[in-house]
Amino acid sequence: MKKVLILFALILGISAVTTTASASYKINDSAIESLFNKAEVGTMSVMFNGLDDAASASKTTVKEKSATAALIIDFFLGGLGIHRFYLGTKVMTGLGYILTCGGIFGLVPLVDLIVIAVNFDDISQYVDNPKFFMW
Repeated sequence: MKKVLILFALILGISAVTTTASASYKINDSAIESLFNKAEVGTMSVMFNGLDDAASASKTTVKEKSATAALIIDFFLGGLGIHRFYLGTKVMTGLGYILTCGGIFGLVPLVDLIVIAVNFDDISQYVDNPKFFMW
């Protein structure tokens, strides 16, 4: 009998939540149409130039990685290669860390930790480095 009451309460609760959520959601078609009418239609070259600008902006932000964050991530999650993902490496490098039992039994993340600590002031050569051994 307890199971039936629990099931009934669960169904009642779910139905109350769904009716409340659907009642509060309204679509304003006129506002959507006005947004579409205000939108500009551009040529392909304009759209591609915008993409190039966005790509170059994202590259500048990728280069600005914190050496402190890389050290902390390497210390705690180095065996999984998470610090390499933070620094912007390829997916296969992280899989290599995992498949080699933490980067050749933890040796590679240890060397990575030492290398990042020694080159603490400028780690730009390790950002977006696709090699398994980043040093």
